[in-house]
Amino acid sequence: MPDTSGVMVVTGASTGVGRAVCLRFAAEGFRVCALARSLDKLGVLATEAEGEVYPYRLDVTDSDAVGEVFQQIVADHGRVDVLVNNAGVTSSRENVDAALIDRIIDTNLKGTLYCSFAALPTMKAQQVGRIINVASIAGYDIAPAGGNGLYAASKFGVMAFTESLGKAVRRDGILVTGLCPGGIDTPLWSGDNSYPFAKSAMIRPEEVADLIAYVLAQPRRTLFKNIVFVPTVEQW
Repeated sequence: MPDTSGVMVVTGASTGVGRAVCLRFAAEGFRVCALARSLDKLGVLATEAEGEVYPYRLDVTDSDAVGEVFQQIVADHGRVDVLVNNAGVTSSRENVDAALIDRIIDTNLKGTLYCSFAALPTMKAQQVGRIINVASIAGYDIAPAGGNGLYAASKFGVMAFTESLGKAVRRDGILVTGLCPGGIDTPLWSGDNSYPFAKSAMIRPEEVADLIAYVLAQPRRTLFKNIVFVPTVEQW
């Protein structure tokens, strides 16, 4: 049966892809739990949504806070049907130090692990669930990352975790999908981290939400393990 309703949890929900996902699925009848560090931005999102969006402040790098927020979500809503691990950061800095390594690995990789493991007990008890990890083309092919090996390492880690977790929990009724997009028109591409092509060529956040909707609408007998999609201007 397609997974087209229930409780959805979205990390990195205040901007970009996360925001588009929240708006799309709230309008479709999901109870959307929107997680991000800025409650102010989440509050604006909730007022703009055509449907139910519930803001929860969370820094995904804080493992204790992740556990507490997911416990609160289950207390508030009774279940978690879909988790979209979307929170992510990058940097184009050439001078890499320990603080930058921690920031990118803690957010992109460890945040995905923390949230997934926090959602699993509820999903296993339900014997049904979906986890969708938003990685990057840089987690599929090292070439697009160029010199940004730190970002690529974090996203390759996400895809390795996606593959491993998917095999481990399939018999529990939990399906895990990894998304590997190329350039998306979000605030991630700002400042020194500029897109090398015209912004008009980029993937739109709403198109990622469309893809997630397609995956959720498919029969559970079919698993979409790893979806790669890029702007046609990107060479990889």
